[in-house]
Amino acid sequence: MNIFKLVNVIDKKMTPFAVEPNLCTRIISPKGSCNSCVDYCPTNSISFMKNKIEMNDQCVECGLCTTVCPTSAISLQRPSLNQLVTDIIQKCVQNERVYLHCKRKPISDSEISSISVPCLGMIPREVWVSISRMCDNLAVYHPDESCRHCEVSQGEEVWKKELDAGEAMSGKTFLITAGIQKSKQQPQYDHKRRSFFTTLFSEIKSTNKIAVREALGGSEIQSYREKLQEDPLSKVKKEWSAVSNRIVEKVTNESAFPYMNKRSLILKEIQKSVSLQNRYDYRLPTILPDCNFCGACTTLCPTNALLFEEKDGCTAITLQPHKCVDCHLCEDICFFQNILIQDQPNIQLLSNKIVLAEKPCPLSQ
Repeated sequence: MNIFKLVNVIDKKMTPFAVEPNLCTRIISPKGSCNSCVDYCPTNSISFMKNKIEMNDQCVECGLCTTVCPTSAISLQRPSLNQLVTDIIQKCVQNERVYLHCKRKPISDSEISSISVPCLGMIPREVWVSISRMCDNLAVYHPDESCRHCEVSQGEEVWKKELDAGEAMSGKTFLITAGIQKSKQQPQYDHKRRSFFTTLFSEIKSTNKIAVREALGGSEIQSYREKLQEDPLSKVKKEWSAVSNRIVEKVTNESAFPYMNKRSLILKEIQKSVSLQNRYDYRLPTILPDCNFCGACTTLCPTNALLFEEKDGCTAITLQPHKCVDCHLCEDICFFQNILIQDQPNIQLLSNKIVLAEKPCPLSQ
């Protein structure tokens, strides 16, 4: 890796968030109605500037924007959600009791095993579901009225909404406590020292992930304009991007696409749980019979969940459910209002492909 790429890796690693404007529905289309990140930012630090998402110096790094953004145009990279789940489960396996808490309400006792996050509101429902099976000994440390006077004004609203949804999906209730109870077991090691090495390992892993991406190149999210380009050079770039993304996923054991961070977690849980499969927690698009196959929805879909397919004179619009994140951009931009986002059983997310609309094939000559 040359010095310029190394500097770029360090620069990206210094920021807690990864920003991908090509996933933002507001930037993709003026008809995009999502404004969640701006609405929930406690310091009004987020704005849209031409083709960019700007985050100013007033940002307190609470992470609420990453929870409420449907497409993960803004996502956490320190730690990633996958790493957070791994760390929580690992601590729960190793300790009698583990406390999850906001960093603004620290736990100073070194004999208490705890995990600190910037704000409890940065934990989406997919994480709560993912840790529910393995973490019966996890408690949420939340002193009375601790959120009321916090600068992250909407943090309590977001974390309780996500916690409630996660508990409903998993059928598990997490203990919320204002007190700390010491373990009855004699501590076998220094929790602070173990936490230091766990954090160090996580930092090295996340840095390596950025370094692999930077070394390979070509793994950036394409804009809809780039998707439409069909010249030879564009085709080569698309092919290399696909190859580099597969390498990144193989090396890091995480998806190369930010919007799959939350989705990958819940897909694993749906595969394991019949009760979760039968719930209606997610929405997917349906297309009415009057569709005129203009292709706008498939072109502008930020996650490539919707595809326009032509083969042997036949035309179809298909859906890859696992990629659909309910950003409802397709519903917003459909000129003829032929797309509806509707509740679907969770098991639908496990389908490889669903045909939403088909144009009758011309009769063979």
